Amino acid sequence: ERGANGTDEVDISLNDEDQLTQTVLACSQLCEQVENMVSFAVLDNSSDDGEGDSAPGVPSSSVGRRLSSHCVRHAVIARGALLWASELASGPEFAETASYPTLSPCILSLARVISRHHPMTRPAVLDLALLFASHSNRDVGHKKMASIKEQCVRLLLCLLAEGHSVEVLRAVRGRLEGDAASGGGGGATMDSALVRYLFSGLLELVRPPFSLSFVRALGGLMMTRAVVEALQSAHFEASKRHMIIQLVQNFEGTCEAQRRDGGVGCEGDGVLIA
Repeated sequence: ERGANGTDEVDISLNDEDQLTQTVLACSQLCEQVENMVSFAVLDNSSDDGEGDSAPGVPSSSVGRRLSSHCVRHAVIARGALLWASELASGPEFAETASYPTLSPCILSLARVISRHHPMTRPAVLDLALLFASHSNRDVGHKKMASIKEQCVRLLLCLLAEGHSVEVLRAVRGRLEGDAASGGGGGATMDSALVRYLFSGLLELVRPPFSLSFVRALGGLMMTRAVVEALQSAHFEASKRHMIIQLVQNFEGTCEAQRRDGGVGCEGDGVLIA
């Protein structure tokens, strides 16, 4: 919209500013309520803001539905919700709480909805997914923890499909190299099974032609020790191994096309696909 003065500045009336302030405060309270819940429902549209046919002052929908609806509708609320989730998940005691196994999937689902509707929030969603992937809780069953971490990987794959492939691949590589430098352990971002889960999904998503930046990002990730060991494992499907070979052949085609077209390359590109 153009402002009344004919410029590209948007005029915000005092009523609009007051309404936005009230919405921000209301959603801050919703986040506080969610933090004390065991789980909450997530809505993938903005049609349910809690205002219905119920009595005055009595919300007509759940806390989670109201929060997710506002996140879809308002980018500033979505960004605030991600800041709240990151702060909550960064706390050393969060992964040890009794509600962690049921609350975490809800928060990750909300992050997925936010990422879908607000592209500018995707870097923050990426950080949040990697944060949850690094959690550990010995009191939670292995199957449940694996389920939460797999949801983190699916969120990473969604970001990759939404056009942030290079950023995702570089971030995962950084975390894996950080895990290796620190000796891994209970706080490792991804174990071998999770790396295989990531690559199984990735191989189903990516299709040539590939950009040189993508080749460098994925190739660099594939050269890390954690990925090499995971892909060489007997648990990695034979059909997926064949797809890896095809992938590397496409890498070679990308580098060759870059050289043929006189593009800028480096000596490391040849080493990468060797």
